Amino acid sequence: MMTLDDESEKYIQEKLYRSRGKCAIYACQSDIYVELKQKSNAHARTSISAMVENANSFTLDIGHDVWFQIAMHLDPEDVQTFALVCKQTAKLVNSRVFWRNMYKRYCMGSTAKGWNLELPAQLQLEQIRNCDTKTLRAKVIEALYHCYSPLKTRLELGYSLDWLLQRTFMSCSQQQYQCLWIICYALRNQQATARRGLADDAGELAQGGNEVINDWEALAEDAELSAGTANYCSYRHEGVVLLIVLCRQFVPLPLQLLYNQQQSLFRLKATRELLCTDMRAKNLELDFVEDNSSNSLSVTVKYSRIEKYKVLPWWHPDFKRFLK
Repeated sequence: MMTLDDESEKYIQEKLYRSRGKCAIYACQSDIYVELKQKSNAHARTSISAMVENANSFTLDIGHDVWFQIAMHLDPEDVQTFALVCKQTAKLVNSRVFWRNMYKRYCMGSTAKGWNLELPAQLQLEQIRNCDTKTLRAKVIEALYHCYSPLKTRLELGYSLDWLLQRTFMSCSQQQYQCLWIICYALRNQQATARRGLADDAGELAQGGNEVINDWEALAEDAELSAGTANYCSYRHEGVVLLIVLCRQFVPLPLQLLYNQQQSLFRLKATRELLCTDMRAKNLELDFVEDNSSNSLSVTVKYSRIEKYKVLPWWHPDFKRFLK
């Protein structure tokens, strides 16, 4: 007895006209049908909803070896962005092998011992070989500003006063040189100050925003990179910026800044560079405000007819000449 499927197949075969040569095969459209076959979903792709959920949770399932190979070929400008991708990349950027590779690619000299004549003695390979990871990182950043062309150009252009805003006041020294007074302000970025205050409590994290800052200065200050690690920075100058002011008149530092250094912190709120009435010189004004105070105490320091000023980050070659 023939089944229904056998009868249908026989019926279709009878309808087909098969000819030899170049003739085509014809069949009635009503006699052709398509049967859907269920396939196993073992290798099915992830659904769109699942992909969106993973994207929202910031989970990246990429092998460590892949991130490592990418890290070994990064340019200095891309380090900050790479470090903020995920926890794996942040750990890689905080590793010793990463900074040794960065030094080898951009700062290693052509001599047999690897000496680079553009670097000072304290930044040569033999001097930084046995440093801890945090100190090695700081030394490599300094070396890059000596050897890497884009960063060398940035030093030549200099830094504006706006770059000092919202930094915490640390100290101020004044020294007379011939007929000029050299005033040196030391300020620290707020994230580094928070890390120093919480260094004894490894469970606390340094306070910082979640904004991705794609510039080397932000990386050098470690503003975002240390989130989740709370490691105390062993390089004591890291995060410090100097403001050097040259003027002909002695201007005493306000008592609030002198007496409250160990009690309350002042931060630089605003700066003003004003042209003198005779159009031949400039005046400089610095506004400091007290942090963590309901009264919002404000202190303004004014320097008349300054000769020049200069902003020196901690990685600048002239930084250690002025820091006492």
